[in-house]
Amino acid sequence: MTTVDTSTSRGRFAFRELTTPLGPRIRRLANTALARNAGATRAWYGVLALAAFCSWLGYVGVRTLMNAGDLSNALSSARGRTVGPILLVFIGVILLAEQLWPAVRRPLFSRAQVVDAAYLAIFAIVVLPLLTLVETGFDVETTAHAHFLELGRLPLGPQVIVSGLILIGIDAMNWAAHVANHRSLTLWRLHALHHSQEDISVLTTFRTHPLIHASYLPSLLPALVLGASGSVPAIAILVYGCLITLPHANLRWRFGPLGRIFVSPAYHRLHHAAVFIDDRGTVNFGFVLVCWDQLIHRAVFPTDATPIATGISGRPVPVEQSRSAVAAPLVVMAQLAQPFTRRASTDGSS
Repeated sequence: MTTVDTSTSRGRFAFRELTTPLGPRIRRLANTALARNAGATRAWYGVLALAAFCSWLGYVGVRTLMNAGDLSNALSSARGRTVGPILLVFIGVILLAEQLWPAVRRPLFSRAQVVDAAYLAIFAIVVLPLLTLVETGFDVETTAHAHFLELGRLPLGPQVIVSGLILIGIDAMNWAAHVANHRSLTLWRLHALHHSQEDISVLTTFRTHPLIHASYLPSLLPALVLGASGSVPAIAILVYGCLITLPHANLRWRFGPLGRIFVSPAYHRLHHAAVFIDDRGTVNFGFVLVCWDQLIHRAVFPTDATPIATGISGRPVPVEQSRSAVAAPLVVMAQLAQPFTRRASTDGSS
């Protein structure tokens, strides 16, 4: 007669019953972790490659402007066109409006405002001159290697029509780049800084990582393509800059019927929502015109007067609201350095 150790048999059976279903689950978790690590590594290399690409374009820009004897003039002209008196006065007026009719009431010199003002100073003093060199290099390289993009003079009529078409093209390219900022893990590492602001205001426009401006270089193409037919007056560029800045304002403005055409502060605030407002994910990517969002069914028009919370859930980017006021400079340094870390907290948070 053969005896069987039933306790051992039951134990082995129970062990198999416990571990068998866990096998595929553990493999899935392991594969997910590997995929996440691989994605983080690719994003890290992408940031380094983007920095190298900008360095090359900057070198081409410096060489071109120095050979033309126009380096200092080009840099000063760019600052005047982009962050000139008109834009600064416009920002001042909107800051006053934010105190009179705020979406969310906060002090004028709140910690968030001060940090965003620092980013405005960094943009005007450091980023803008470097961006001018990079844009010059991009224009030189595009003209040299993709001259087929340049169209001859077209019968487009008055100058205002040419300017309008170029500005519409610029807005379309800016919108496409903005969508890419949310789709690409590399670009999101850089763009997440902009979305980290939990107290958005008109100054939040300038809360950007210097490298992210490289993603908007294609917005130069419409002017290159239609350059033979005319150019955009400097005042039109300044007006467009003001229209880009306004949507970040801490205001409830919806623009009434015009809000179906132009991006309003209330419309753009939904883009900065800390939590997705529906199952489509991020919405309202537009810079000035709403039509691009409508084309991909990502336009959501504000209906509720109550402003939603902004920022990134879980705070993957260091934010000044979590630190003391004296630590603000350290926070800015950490924000700018984070995209260069091998594994950034922003990976997977777009």
